[in-house]
Amino acid sequence: MTTVVELTKHKMGPARVRHDGEAVVIDIPMAFRRRSGRKEIILPPGATAAPPKPTGPLALALARAFRWQEMIESGEAVSNSDLGRRLKIDQSFIARTVRLASLAPDIVEAILDGQEPDEASLRRLRREVPLWAEQRKLFGLGHTPAESYGPAAAEK
Repeated sequence: MTTVVELTKHKMGPARVRHDGEAVVIDIPMAFRRRSGRKEIILPPGATAAPPKPTGPLALALARAFRWQEMIESGEAVSNSDLGRRLKIDQSFIARTVRLASLAPDIVEAILDGQEPDEASLRRLRREVPLWAEQRKLFGLGHTPAESYGPAAAEK
């Protein structure tokens, strides 16, 4: 007996098992979506999967941003230039990456949970990190109480 798995694009619904002569055919409907330049499988309603792991480029960049910011704040490195020399990385790359430590906490949490908005690309975030309220508008997230404590609150 042969088992055949068919992945049906854009035909959402329950998975089906059928016999086709000697073969058992498992039809798994799914849809694809681009997220941060990668294709992601969208499961049908009610389907469960293992929670995503924050291994994408955004999660890695965030880890670096907070680590490098801590190194500078603690005095382990005196500046982006000093840190760049130590790590043998261009200081402008360090500066653009450290900027990510200024993301709103709910956006950081979404990225680490693997639920970052589609609009959140590493290239886009390295260019500029606006105030928290603007970040949330940019990424389609609503207002949260944490907004009262962020950089936006300091300017009011």
